[in-house]
Amino acid sequence: MNELDVVVAAPFRHGRKDRVSKMELVFYYVQDKRWMSLDQAKKLINLATKRGLLIKEGGGSIYHCASSLANVTIPLGFHPSDEIFVETSEEQDPIEVLIDDIATTTGRSKENLAAEMREISEHFDNLLVPEISVILLAKKYGVSSVAYISVLRAEMRERQ
Repeated sequence: MNELDVVVAAPFRHGRKDRVSKMELVFYYVQDKRWMSLDQAKKLINLATKRGLLIKEGGGSIYHCASSLANVTIPLGFHPSDEIFVETSEEQDPIEVLIDDIATTTGRSKENLAAEMREISEHFDNLLVPEISVILLAKKYGVSSVAYISVLRAEMRERQ
């Protein structure tokens, strides 16, 4: 559980709600908890939506929390650090992050892993999107990809 997970889950847990409007989220972060400015709250909501932590319902402004955050506990007296905003400004490709994780775990080079990922895709007549290929590669080497699935899923949705 990272700090971003706690911040995203907090309005749902404290309000004991499954669904929250964007206005309620902004009010919670800016006015109720005074954790951040209005602009920072909007950036946070956009980032959490891109990463699949917040899921927008239909075309409206109602959000619900990702199921991966169902068991997040908010520590007593929790206040996010400024690092969370550094996180929001840095956008890393989740495929590259997972390849880095596989490389670190297995000791293989990133170039070899990228080539293996291409081979996996070619094995399926190039019908697999890169997000699925990298998950299969992680599975091949026994590296957990659970933490990346919601982010990769959001990337695939973004391209549709």
